[in-house]
Amino acid sequence: MNILLLAPLLVIAFLGLLLVGRAQVAKGANTATANGATLLALAVVVGVLDLALVVSLDVW
Repeated sequence: MNILLLAPLLVIAFLGLLLVGRAQVAKGANTATANGATLLALAVVVGVLDLALVVSLDVW
């Protein structure tokens, strides 16, 4: 897979995880909050990986 195609896909995954995680936390139930927190933590991991990928590209 081309690395220039992977970066936007990871950005979309990051934003999707942020939106879904925030929606789960906003529900307020204990399980929804736990699920939302897990999704937000996963979004942080994907975001850091995406940032490292974009910074490693020399196409600025």
